[in-house]
Amino acid sequence: MQAQANPHCPLPRSAEAAPHAREAGLPASAVIPSERLLLGQTCVTIDHDGTHYVLRATRAGKLILTK
Repeated sequence: MQAQANPHCPLPRSAEAAPHAREAGLPASAVIPSERLLLGQTCVTIDHDGTHYVLRATRAGKLILTK
């Protein structure tokens, strides 16, 4: 699946602003399918700068991100 730019998320001014995207070979503003984040689970923990967030998929097909 090809990553697409998100018109609601502006690109950083330089490649240095998004080194994680560059390392992953993705544009700085990439669309990532939720299935790729959830890895077959209904809940995953995301570490962002040392803070953990929980991403859950509901039975209704919604995503909930909590701290």
